[in-house]
Amino acid sequence: MKINITKKEYVKLLDMFYIADWIMHAFCSEERVETKEYRDLEQKFFSHAKEFGVDDLVEKYPSEGEFYPARKFEDETPAMDFIDEYNEESFWDELIEQLARRDMIEKHGLDKMKSIFEDEDIFNELEDLKDKYAREFEENGIRRLRLS
Repeated sequence: MKINITKKEYVKLLDMFYIADWIMHAFCSEERVETKEYRDLEQKFFSHAKEFGVDDLVEKYPSEGEFYPARKFEDETPAMDFIDEYNEESFWDELIEQLARRDMIEKHGLDKMKSIFEDEDIFNELEDLKDKYAREFEENGIRRLRLS
């Protein structure tokens, strides 16, 4: 199958590859075997940058023989903006979820929390607690968060 895409669409695909690669590898110090096929596909697309007239967005490291986004790519495409927004929202969502679960386990015990989806009252209490934390962090950020 052959797919024709415009230069603009090609750059959007590079953005999408960059975002996906960030999610898969940002917290890994080594290449993950299970993501090799994704990396190979990314390399295949990055290798066509010159054909699309955007070779200034992609660099090839001769020693490694692989293509990487150039600094210009990171500066001029919205990929990092999406990643930053994702990271910000993920931080708050995870913090709220973990604090609410901690409080519920302290109050009801771990066994009760394991069956949370079977007990509507416990589920609703958890959701209310998450809402409480969400309002707190929306209003105050971490300003009032203290660890003892």
